[in-house]
Amino acid sequence: MKLNKQQLKQLRAFIRQQGFTAIDLQMEIIDHVACSIEEKMGENPAATFGQALKQTHAEFGVFGFSTLKEAMANSLRRKYFRQMSLELKRWLSFPALLVVGGFALVLYQLFFLIATPWLLAIVWSVYLAVSLGIFLYNRWLQRRYRKLMVMQFAIQFAFLPTFLFLIGVRFSEIPGQIIIRPEHTWIYASLFAGIILLFAFLFAAYFRIISYAIRKCREFERHVHPTGI
Repeated sequence: MKLNKQQLKQLRAFIRQQGFTAIDLQMEIIDHVACSIEEKMGENPAATFGQALKQTHAEFGVFGFSTLKEAMANSLRRKYFRQMSLELKRWLSFPALLVVGGFALVLYQLFFLIATPWLLAIVWSVYLAVSLGIFLYNRWLQRRYRKLMVMQFAIQFAFLPTFLFLIGVRFSEIPGQIIIRPEHTWIYASLFAGIILLFAFLFAAYFRIISYAIRKCREFERHVHPTGI
């Protein structure tokens, strides 16, 4: 038998009492535990929801549902990594691939049209502006959705470019290298275009993962707790 909304609300309240505050993690645990409860109530129609819940909780030993935390967290990470893979697949599919290729070509040409120091300054300024926007958006999401495990997971994709950019500060030496070895200019231009595309992809992956998690949370809230989060 399927659990009704009232039973799901009770199950969620019980899981919250166990210390699981992240909504997306709650969803994973509820889905797993609800299946076990439904199975027990199906096998024994006389069993109440409370009895089936206690029996299920007892099966996990003295630590209760805490033993599920790591397994469910890993399950969530796999789902979020899948969203990243789907975003990459979208970028490499037609007609998005034409847009990506065109953008890469524009970046490649810009390397020759704009002096390297100015180009790096522009890129850095745009990156800082986007990062600030993501930071503020992330703060708003944290207030709106309280604690979401996805925040800890996805934010690394948004700010990984910071470390990549710091590693790539040697770009400031490129003008001198171009003068010494002008035949290598196309390599630097290709590297520049590739890094910017990587930055763009990581930002896109961040928003896709966040959007996926929020959509699932909203569906979960409508199903379990229609009055809101």
